[in-house]
Amino acid sequence: MLSTFQKFFVGATVITMAVTVGIFVFFSMSPLPSKITNTIVDEAPVNTDDNDGTTTLTDNGSASIPTIYVSIVTHVEEPNGQPIHPDFTKNKEAFFTYRDAFVTFADMLYDLHVSYDWQSDWNLLLAATMFDNGTPSTNNKNFVQYFSENLGMPLNPHAHETQYNYADVAALIAKLGVEPGGVVGGYLVSPPRLSKLEYLRAPITGNFYDYTWQAEILWGGGTQGHVNDTNASGVWRPTNTRYITTHDENGTLPNVGTYLSTWKGLDDLLALQAAGKLIKGRIYTATVFAPPAEILIEEGREETRAHIAALQNEIADGRVVFASIEDVVKIWEERYDGEPNVYQEPE
Repeated sequence: MLSTFQKFFVGATVITMAVTVGIFVFFSMSPLPSKITNTIVDEAPVNTDDNDGTTTLTDNGSASIPTIYVSIVTHVEEPNGQPIHPDFTKNKEAFFTYRDAFVTFADMLYDLHVSYDWQSDWNLLLAATMFDNGTPSTNNKNFVQYFSENLGMPLNPHAHETQYNYADVAALIAKLGVEPGGVVGGYLVSPPRLSKLEYLRAPITGNFYDYTWQAEILWGGGTQGHVNDTNASGVWRPTNTRYITTHDENGTLPNVGTYLSTWKGLDDLLALQAAGKLIKGRIYTATVFAPPAEILIEEGREETRAHIAALQNEIADGRVVFASIEDVVKIWEERYDGEPNVYQEPE
């Protein structure tokens, strides 16, 4: 049962959801030893069950119909004065309202054999170090440990860097007992003078923690204010800040395209796939962004379930594969030989 506060809070979330969802797509402390992470999750994304309870990857990337690799992503923002982004460190009940909703959503995706990329800025993670000693719903682990150890989810930093930088956010993940991944959970690419691309090529040292984090994969590149974002599908290594969609064979960081970051965007790609307009042997990607405002309410979670259920035929024959961002890059390197693809929405 929801407490009186939780009922009020979720109600306020529904009211503000229409205003706030559009901005989601992008934008105490014991010292930690310095550490650079270089690990990419080994487990393959899964969509089907074997009879023995194990899971296998359905994939036809080398077949006649190009596969579309889909990643479901959530961002948890830092406090910004809006009810949907509270200061969790000062509101324990709000922390557990969000925390429990995220666990419910992650459990649902796990039961559906769908990968989930959950990326948080500093505030909720810091609150977790303060309040989360585990509950029965997470096998008495903090929820970050539960995500990693029980659900096999990657944990990667998302940072606007107004206070805590990427290394600080990665340090907070480490403080919660999980090795942070090397995926950049969203970054600014335009205008070029504000681009984070070159900054992300080098190791980053924390502002608050003695911790060093190295980006390994780029994802979620956007423009300031999300005006005229480059909505590309595919994987490539960006050349520089002015040629962000031009592949550099000697580039150090692969970039996973988000396309339109919506279910509609995936539908558009599926229509192109059905029409034979996607190139055989090339990798195609799409992100579906699941903001907290949707996850907090049962109707939002069930809408995600319904979208996945509607894709069962596409999943069964390999036209759609749900995969984490890390696994998309691994597939790109191993099954597509790192062949770049930058497919942009037709004008």
